Amino acid sequence: MVILTLFRIVIHSRPRVNFEFVKMEKTPARFIWHYVKIFKWSFLLIGFLVVVRQITEAIGPWYLAKIYETVSAAPEGGMPWQQLYVYAVMLAGMLVAESAMFIIARFMPKMRTMVIKDTFEDVNRQSISFFSREMTGNISGKVQLLSNNTIELTGFSHEIFYMVSNLLVKTVVLSWISWYYTVLMAFWTAAIVLISRKLGKTRRQLGIETGRQTSAANGTIVDALANYSEIKSFANFNFEKINLLKTLRQLRRAESKERFVMGIIRMIQQTVTVCSGVGFLFFSIYMLKKDIIDVTDFIYANTLFMTVSHLAFSLSWSYNNVSRIFGNLTSALETLAIDPEIVDAPKARNLKIRKAGIRFENVTFGYDARDPLFKNLSLEIAPQEKVGLVGLSGSGKSTFVKLISRYYDVSDGSIKINGFNIRSVTQNSLHKNISVIPQDVCLFNRTLMENIRYGDTAAGEKKVIAAAKKACADNFIRSFSDGYQTKVGDRGVILSGGERQRIAIARAILKNAPILIFDEATSALDSQSERHIQKSLSNLMKGKTVLAIAHRLSTLREMDRILVFDKGRIIESGSHEELLAKKGLYFKLYNMQADGFVRG
Repeated sequence: MVILTLFRIVIHSRPRVNFEFVKMEKTPARFIWHYVKIFKWSFLLIGFLVVVRQITEAIGPWYLAKIYETVSAAPEGGMPWQQLYVYAVMLAGMLVAESAMFIIARFMPKMRTMVIKDTFEDVNRQSISFFSREMTGNISGKVQLLSNNTIELTGFSHEIFYMVSNLLVKTVVLSWISWYYTVLMAFWTAAIVLISRKLGKTRRQLGIETGRQTSAANGTIVDALANYSEIKSFANFNFEKINLLKTLRQLRRAESKERFVMGIIRMIQQTVTVCSGVGFLFFSIYMLKKDIIDVTDFIYANTLFMTVSHLAFSLSWSYNNVSRIFGNLTSALETLAIDPEIVDAPKARNLKIRKAGIRFENVTFGYDARDPLFKNLSLEIAPQEKVGLVGLSGSGKSTFVKLISRYYDVSDGSIKINGFNIRSVTQNSLHKNISVIPQDVCLFNRTLMENIRYGDTAAGEKKVIAAAKKACADNFIRSFSDGYQTKVGDRGVILSGGERQRIAIARAILKNAPILIFDEATSALDSQSERHIQKSLSNLMKGKTVLAIAHRLSTLREMDRILVFDKGRIIESGSHEELLAKKGLYFKLYNMQADGFVRG
């Protein structure tokens, strides 16, 4: 009944899905223990079944001796049928024990998917700076390394538990033959443990380095594949190949060193196993000559120790594999299990607004704290005001809008939306109230319908098509044979730059956030396309607070105010006409683009 109850619990149980953020553990042991607790019933049942198997295996040799005794004492032709019945019991016990494989087949895939899901959630909570430091391929490789090695470690744990329990059972049997064996096995086990720990430490350190080099190689490959068009346009395939070979050379050295040490470890283990067997043999001979044990005990004990010594060798080898896995996990967690730089306040509230006023209060910020870009910057943008941001490259325009989205935290001062410090609201609710149309549009390798719907994942097909029409995207979408169901390829490769930008605009129209940020939103459009889309942009901007970064001054015609940035300072502010009259930096930029405005 107990076994059946445990089976029902394991087979029908489903781990609770926790939608709250669970901080990723930073050490391999704590990381693994987190998932062991989730699947505790599965592990307990597997452990119980392993013990059942050890008991059935221990019964076999003893009953074999009983059968031999019965056959020797029985009259000619007699058969020990009663003793043979025990083999049926042993078979049943072993079959029950082997059912552990069915349990593993059920919970292992669950554990893998849970590890990947949790890691994906944790990585996506990282700040923009995290993705600026790490290559996408490296991050992806570490996620895969983490999930694969977690499952591999679980499998080795099952093997180790089996071997440890087997070792304990046979050690007890040897102790039952003679207490001398108890003392001998204690010293021998201690020596094996010390040797294995020493060798495992070396293997673990090498495993960490191999894991790092593997991730670096994966990152280099993904980085090259993601920029294949640049490689082709610059005819730099050989350069990239040499760059990859440099990374692979480091991986080869690390892996060769690890495998070389693995070979030495195996030789050491084999030597210890053989020497242990010889030592046990001589010790047993001594005990036999002293009449401490008889011939039957001598044969039985040495047979058991041969099994135990090989088992200990396998156990120590598994321990070294576990050390390798811990090294890989350590390497992965060093990259992935770091605290996000931008986190929600403990009692952060959701930001719910219809009209958005933005206020900078004595804001100081710099990517390098020793050299701040903004110093005591104060500025107020009224609700529904349309503000253009102009300046030379590196003047602070993009940083200004990134601070509003809280991609970075200010060093001093505060940024408020409708009086709420953006640090006091959740990042998710903040981002829901901001639509960004970037210069370099990112599209998923999904259908056009799915990419536009990303602005509002609950939107129906009619709303998506309506948004596409407002963005002047409907015509070119319908020119594809599959229409809205056309897959755009990696990063939207089948679309032109202008088409990708119109998809981004359609996405923003669908999102309908009160704050709009245009980062060169029409830079990839030709003059004709821009003329068509200006009306759509005007409709989109109605009733919203708008910040538009522009080098092409044609996009600033409808702005209420234009801010001119220079080295982190706002040096000019006013309407288009007012700034021209000042004959400052804006006047110079305008003269360089005298014909820049699109005329209706």
